Amino acid sequence: MKLISSMNDSIADIYNTSNMVIILLLSLLLACIIIYPKKKLYPFTNTIKAIMQAFFVYVLDIRLLKSIRADRYKIQSSNKICWVIKDGKIVEFNKNYENLYIGKTTSEIISENIQMFPVDDLSDVDDGKTKIKKILNGKLHTFILRSENRDNSIILTAEDKTDEDSRNQLLDKQNETNLQLMNRLNSPVAIFSQDRSLVFFNSAFQSFSMMPHKYLNSKPTESEILDNMRQKELLPYQANFQEWKKKQLNIYETLNDREQWWYLQDGRTLRILSQPNPMGGVTHIFENHTERLALENEAKLMGEIQKQTIDSLSEGIVLFGIDGKIKLHNPKFTELWETEESLIGMHIKSFIKVMEKSGKSEIFDEIYHNVVSSGVDRKEYSNILNCGNNKIIYYQSSILPDRSILYTFNDITDSKKIEEALIEKNIALTQADNIKTSFMNNISYELRAPLQNIIGFSELIEGVQKKWNLDKKIYDYIRDIKRSGNELHHQINQILEITALESGKIESEYQKINGDRIVKIFQEELNKLDFLNINYDVTGVGIDDSTTLNVDTSHILRLFIGTVRLVDRHMTNDDTKNCQIKMNIKLTNESYKFILKFDEISQKIIEDINNVNREFTYVPGSIENTIIDKYVTFFSGDINIEPEANNITIEIPAIQ
Repeated sequence: MKLISSMNDSIADIYNTSNMVIILLLSLLLACIIIYPKKKLYPFTNTIKAIMQAFFVYVLDIRLLKSIRADRYKIQSSNKICWVIKDGKIVEFNKNYENLYIGKTTSEIISENIQMFPVDDLSDVDDGKTKIKKILNGKLHTFILRSENRDNSIILTAEDKTDEDSRNQLLDKQNETNLQLMNRLNSPVAIFSQDRSLVFFNSAFQSFSMMPHKYLNSKPTESEILDNMRQKELLPYQANFQEWKKKQLNIYETLNDREQWWYLQDGRTLRILSQPNPMGGVTHIFENHTERLALENEAKLMGEIQKQTIDSLSEGIVLFGIDGKIKLHNPKFTELWETEESLIGMHIKSFIKVMEKSGKSEIFDEIYHNVVSSGVDRKEYSNILNCGNNKIIYYQSSILPDRSILYTFNDITDSKKIEEALIEKNIALTQADNIKTSFMNNISYELRAPLQNIIGFSELIEGVQKKWNLDKKIYDYIRDIKRSGNELHHQINQILEITALESGKIESEYQKINGDRIVKIFQEELNKLDFLNINYDVTGVGIDDSTTLNVDTSHILRLFIGTVRLVDRHMTNDDTKNCQIKMNIKLTNESYKFILKFDEISQKIIEDINNVNREFTYVPGSIENTIIDKYVTFFSGDINIEPEANNITIEIPAIQ
């Protein structure tokens, strides 16, 4: 190609002086070199025809080349795309025009009249502002056209604005994207132009300013918007509002970035960011920091409370981070380990070295291995440290969500000593209880054996007295001996019951029974007590076979007998000989109530029982009081004395 271009230049230079024969010969030679390899199979005539055709085309290219070099229309030196049209045909163009049509020769462009734009589309082009788009070589181009008439010819100039137009389109899309993004922001955004009128606002700004969309679309000035916001109390209170507004609008002249904090009258706190725009105007962003500041204040308050709480704890607290360094500790921790150095940021290894000085490093071996383990291998556990200074320290670890590990140390030396003392005391009490139980068992046998003899011989003598009909006084003495023996036997049994109740050796035996049967058994048990002061007759009130309950019969009867025995012990100075006990049973899902009403008994006696002396002095019925209290506790029940109604109510939980 370089060879051909050089030959073209040479031929153009000698065009006016050379011999056409020489040109023809050179053309034939060149044509043969170019065409013959492609036409070697053609017939000779076709070959000559092709050679002649190539020659004339080549001559035409040479003439056009000369015309271009002459640059008649002064377009060859232009850096724009230029071409000339005459009588609707293209007659000249510059190199930039030719580069648009790759693969086309100069003669082909002329002969085929290849023009960028149809002639009809160029009728209105004269001002240099017409923009036309055209696809060339598979790419869309944007051109700015200008036309000039000269010597019956039209000189057209096209400036390629493709790259600039692409950049403008990209910039427009970017601006549109930015505006869409700002419209989706939760923070209010307002953009003002150089003339201070509102050109953009997002929905958040409309909501914040409480101004109608129509009003904001009318492009009010920033000064008008500030006045409107002042009326709605959306601005900080100002003593001199006009002076303050003047300073606000000064940003259009200074063009400096600005940050302000507005503390509104309704308690909100806003951060105002003002940024001058490159093309003039200002962008304001209103950030609501009310909740953030409130959370920060709350976090600081909680932090202070937490610090004071941790510092006031009686336990030593230390927090090891995931890197094994101390993140937090309280004064109790340093006091516990007798160190005054600052421990924050100290690694567990360094802390152990500090403990080596006091000879306490060995007790941290287990803690050390747990702290230096990876986050997933750390574990929660507790243990007791026996220090060399007779201290006993209980500690436990807790894994936090970020895999930090918190240790709590508690000095339990005193509590451990108290625990040991309590254990020793409990052992001593157990031994004492065993001794008491053993003593009561032995003494009961020692008392019962002679007592049985007394009761037995009194019954024998009583039988002989009846048979021989001896003196009545002797008979009364014998009866009193027998009665006192039975009473003493009963009292010994009660003392043994108290001992059994205290030791927890009595087990419940619940059974289904109806109320009428309870009344009969109660009466039978009373009849066995021949040492009572008066006669007692038990009758049921509103009780029949349908009144069924689940109760520990044997022990509830002991409670009834104890209650009657308590009343009887206060009857020694009373002339009453008989008493009717009316029993009423009230059943609910939660409890059983046994109401014992003592008829023909003085109300004062029930009052005396209610006001019984609880001091360590003897009163009638002391043993009965004790055994009643023990059985009420045994049943987890309650007893209530009502002197005004001569009632004693016993309530126990219902067992289903």
